[in-house]
Amino acid sequence: MSEERLKILKMLEEGKITVEEASRLIEAVESPAPARRAGEKAEFLRILVCENGQEKVKVNVPLALARIAMKAIPNSARQQINAQGLDIDQLLNGVVDSLKPGKLVEVQDGTDHVEIYLE
Repeated sequence: MSEERLKILKMLEEGKITVEEASRLIEAVESPAPARRAGEKAEFLRILVCENGQEKVKVNVPLALARIAMKAIPNSARQQINAQGLDIDQLLNGVVDSLKPGKLVEVQDGTDHVEIYLE
């Protein structure tokens, strides 16, 4: 069983989240990544922010506009990402220049969850 799944089940056991919230979180962490073709380049930056197990912000931006979209990340989510030792602006520069499609960042703090990935 994955560490993420165990954390979700522990939050459910402690009454921090509902069964419905736990189900959505487990589905999110266990959903398979889309198949990738060799040499495929990402076209979109996807950002998902959940608070207390509820989706609060979902941003889907063409990478050409990603720098503008970074302003849409709530300060609380930005602080959580920075607390994990990630410089989100530096991350974006690397994304635009060289990274392939896939999950870039996943931060979970209790029932708060931030996910940044490329497609």
